[in-house]
Amino acid sequence: MSLLLDPPPTDLLTDTVMRRADESDITPLLRMLENLRRQTRRWIWVESLALIGLLSATVFWGLLLLDWSIEPPVWVRILLMTTAFIGFSWIVVWKLFLRLYTPLTDGALAIVIERGHAGFHDSLSTAIQLASQPREDVDPALLARTTAEAVVMLREVRTGQLFRRQKLTTLAVLGLLAAASIAAMATLQPAVAHMWIRRLALFSDDHWPRRVSLAIDDFSDGFRKVARGSDVDVIVRVRLNGAAELSDADYKKKLPSIIDLRSHSSTGWRSERMGMRGGTTDKEQAFGHVLKNVGEDLMLEVRGGDARISNLSVKVIDPPSLEKLSIHYTPPTYLGGGKRQVPPSRIVQVPRGSSVEIECTSTKPLSAATLLATIDKSPSDKTVGPQQTEEVLSTLTAENSPATSIASRSLAGRIESLTGDRTIIARFTDSDQLVNREPIAFVLSALPDDPPLVTVRMRGISTAVTPRARIPLDGTIVDDHGLEEAVVRLTVVDGAETAFPIARLKRGASLIDLPTDAPEVVPLEALALSVGSALKVAVTAVDGCTLDGAPNSGTSDVWSLDVVTPELLLAMLEAREILLRRRYESCIADFTQTRNRLAATTGSTPNEPDAKALTTSDDGDLPADTAMLSESTSRARGEVDEIATAFREIHRELDNNLLLTPELELRLIVQIADPLAAIATKDLPDLSLACRSLADQLLIGNRASLLARADLVLARMRAVLDKMMELESFNEVIEILRGVIRTQEEIKTNTLEWQKKRAREALERP
Repeated sequence: MSLLLDPPPTDLLTDTVMRRADESDITPLLRMLENLRRQTRRWIWVESLALIGLLSATVFWGLLLLDWSIEPPVWVRILLMTTAFIGFSWIVVWKLFLRLYTPLTDGALAIVIERGHAGFHDSLSTAIQLASQPREDVDPALLARTTAEAVVMLREVRTGQLFRRQKLTTLAVLGLLAAASIAAMATLQPAVAHMWIRRLALFSDDHWPRRVSLAIDDFSDGFRKVARGSDVDVIVRVRLNGAAELSDADYKKKLPSIIDLRSHSSTGWRSERMGMRGGTTDKEQAFGHVLKNVGEDLMLEVRGGDARISNLSVKVIDPPSLEKLSIHYTPPTYLGGGKRQVPPSRIVQVPRGSSVEIECTSTKPLSAATLLATIDKSPSDKTVGPQQTEEVLSTLTAENSPATSIASRSLAGRIESLTGDRTIIARFTDSDQLVNREPIAFVLSALPDDPPLVTVRMRGISTAVTPRARIPLDGTIVDDHGLEEAVVRLTVVDGAETAFPIARLKRGASLIDLPTDAPEVVPLEALALSVGSALKVAVTAVDGCTLDGAPNSGTSDVWSLDVVTPELLLAMLEAREILLRRRYESCIADFTQTRNRLAATTGSTPNEPDAKALTTSDDGDLPADTAMLSESTSRARGEVDEIATAFREIHRELDNNLLLTPELELRLIVQIADPLAAIATKDLPDLSLACRSLADQLLIGNRASLLARADLVLARMRAVLDKMMELESFNEVIEILRGVIRTQEEIKTNTLEWQKKRAREALERP
């Protein structure tokens, strides 16, 4: 029961009543009130101390259980102890000091007694109140009578009834038991009490002793930095404390088999089971779990057995990456030298033998970095595959890394001479000890100096030449860097070799163009070739490469030529003309046969199409006979064009061998080649187009115009054939003349022999 009563608006009654003791003796009443005042203060002390004891036990055991269970961080323990301190302060201030220092006046105590004893009929409070008033204002008789009535009731007053003794006793006993529990813990388990004081009073980070011990790898003070987007492998090692006397089998049985990893992210808490890693070694079992693709900060907690590891923090930061890659190379001297820059790419090609400078710049300051070049080497043991060795081009460590400036983010290396392909690998470690997640790698490819590519051919020369012939060469000579020499080599079998430099070569140029209309001409007359010998012709080009001690060279095809007389060469060309004529005759015969089929299907009545003519071809677009004419026209076009080209080649070969006369040029070009070319490029294509365009008219029997076109083309083809026949007759005449010439030569030779014989006989006569 609370006795916090408001005092009456009077002065102190005790002194006043004592001054009037002679008139009305209220001393027994005051003594009773004083006794009640002392009992009230004792009750306040007992209740406050009991509450303090209960609160102390609640704080001690509650915080002990909470701290042992989860071992909260320091700030949580400070908050809990602050809350407990506020509770203690509230009890001491509001339940003890404020109530002790609240004045318990006689009037207030008298009212409390009257409430518990109805027999006073307000006499006690009235007597105390009248005794406190001035003497002239109080009737002595009334005061004496009221005081006497109150004194008479004193024998019935039981002050104990004014207090809830049972509640106070229960509260006091509970407070004593609570305080005793704390004292018992401090006496029986002093280590626990000391740990409680260190952790909850002194806010130490010491851990509670447990049966199971957990240790986590790669966390420093509960903190770990990882690269954004990487997979984080969390390894926890589990031991049993104070179980050294157990056998290995018992030890394994008592080790916890379940370890939980709880992670907190923006989506909330997530619990995952960690898996065992390997077996038990040194009475320690490892558990692990991989956090996939970590992209944000995490809070971790590990639980296993009775042990906990809390307040683990994973900080996600961006790893170092490549911000800039600069590659410069200096080619060999024969390529001009001078430092040049090449754009970075996965495969960087530089000329073989170049010196290469590489500079990598990171996005973050570096504490360490390495620039490596891998080299493929073939082992001496052929059964073993290629092996890789690493060459360190440059390193950056904490000792040689500047604290400021961009140099702390850059790493430069140099390859003096690039003779083969190298894989360049850059490894960055930033100030947070994070390594670049994506490999920084590219290939330096040593681009070899290829030999010149010679794509040259002879034009107008077949397999035989005369001693006075000219050999025209057209095509290209290409080198990847620059040409130093290009020559035409003429080698007489079992004889000497002669080299003719190509006049169009410009030293250092990468291309020599020999167009068809302006070829490089090599004369043979200066060689004084003899008839019957064999000649080999080849074009050779040399570049300026000096890496391997000798330049690279490229050679064209080697052509073998027979040196023959002009008569024999003409006979060979005439034989070729005969073959071309027979080929042309076959083409005309095929075209004539197709034309006759068309003529056979053409009826006399133009408005009644023939049933056979209406039969369509496989494509369904043209009648069968018209489609056959179109196909025959296409075949003839190709054949005629090739024959025209062949006659031009004969003309060119005659010209190159200095055997061309105006009559031969007239016959070969004007009378044969040009008309054949006109037929192949105009007449036959026009006829093929007419077969398509007149298809609708043919269906109603109008084939006259198409047949007329075919006859016109056929007439022109036969006209050219007649010229070929005339040419053959001319050749026969030429052959007769050649026979006459040979006969004359034989007569001349025989005459000379006969004359020599007659001269010798005349000299031998006596």
